[in-house]
Amino acid sequence: MKNQKIAKQSFLAAIVVLMSCASATVAAQTEGVLHSFAGGSADGFEPYAGLISDSAGNLYGTAAYEGPGGQGIVYQLKPPSGGGTWTENILWPFSGASDGATPTSNLIMDSSGAIYGTTVFGGTYNCGTFFELIPPGAGGGPWSENSLYQFPCFGTVNATQDPTTIAQDPATGVFYGTLQAGGPHDGGSVYKLALSGGVWTYTTLHNFNDNSSDPGYANGCNPWSLIFGPDGNLYGTDIYCGLGGGTVFRLSPPTGGATGWGFNLIYTFGASSTSLNGAYPYGLLIGLSGVLYGGTAQGGTSGYGTAYSLTRPVGGTGGGPWTEAIIHNFAGGPGDGAYPISGVILGPTGSLYGTTAGGGLSNTTCGFDPGCGTVFQLIPGSGGSWTETILHNFAPTGGDAINPNPGPLLERGGNLYGATYNGGTSNDGAVYAVHP
Repeated sequence: MKNQKIAKQSFLAAIVVLMSCASATVAAQTEGVLHSFAGGSADGFEPYAGLISDSAGNLYGTAAYEGPGGQGIVYQLKPPSGGGTWTENILWPFSGASDGATPTSNLIMDSSGAIYGTTVFGGTYNCGTFFELIPPGAGGGPWSENSLYQFPCFGTVNATQDPTTIAQDPATGVFYGTLQAGGPHDGGSVYKLALSGGVWTYTTLHNFNDNSSDPGYANGCNPWSLIFGPDGNLYGTDIYCGLGGGTVFRLSPPTGGATGWGFNLIYTFGASSTSLNGAYPYGLLIGLSGVLYGGTAQGGTSGYGTAYSLTRPVGGTGGGPWTEAIIHNFAGGPGDGAYPISGVILGPTGSLYGTTAGGGLSNTTCGFDPGCGTVFQLIPGSGGSWTETILHNFAPTGGDAINPNPGPLLERGGNLYGATYNGGTSNDGAVYAVHP
């Protein structure tokens, strides 16, 4: 139901506390809403993750709630042929049974066109599922769903709760994911799902600890993002613990006869919105030369979040601290965005693109924040400088999309695609495109 809220959203609502003002370049651009979600039994409500696309230009995503099964949907948006509107097809309506409920993770599509993701609820234990959607054959027909793994509940052996981001090793097909809570120390965990002999096997790679009196607290807790690096390592973020404001970490596969994955703490953020180096990191990106880029929901000079980079120590993976550089301090208000929870993506020219959940030209209260959010571009300059350009200010009128969700933007064919919690004609969320 629309008043249902999952655990992840409590933090997103809590970040809205301040208002400020700054200036930024505003670029001429074109933005359009491709689909407005309607909720109810006919459509989903509140898209939570980002989008993926196939070679035909179709977009795919999830809406967390409602739909024909009452528990969220996976949808496809087909582009118009020669003008007109995009068409939504509901590929799978979740029922809350073995298929799961409340899909909020990112989606991954393999070479066969199958789609993978996770749900927060439903399944055998009502603590979520890892699912696969299989496209119809040449003769057409509906998509089918396989629940590949049923997550057990909090308080059980290898307790898990709240599946979030998934990643995949493209060479082996092995999946990796984060669980934001649960585990033996109730700090969440990172896991692996591998297919062997027709059976998917679940392995915990690392458990985080949210007990502030335990030394493990320093490593972070409540993991959010996870990416598979070209070096075979996993990189991710925790949004809490450490010093209080989260961490960036790396997990390395076992070598030299070891059986467990090696954990390495890359960077620790400050404890609150007043932390100048940022606090509460969400999305993560591996850029050129192994540089990591991301955004923090709070902190920076105005408390409205940062975009940052992390450069590995000289000599590669061994020894020494990673170096943080603040690319941009978000200032909120009518001149800038606030709360960049989606992280950033790398554009074809070396620019970074991202969204903010709040801020922007509109000072009206949109969803949970004064200001409806922005789409921004960060352009690299000389001497490590970056320049921000606002590509779009979301508006509370005209059926515009508002309050971009934590999913990263998708760049395809020179356009940027994303989804928002709110807005659209029914204020149930929307999918939009921006042409820079």
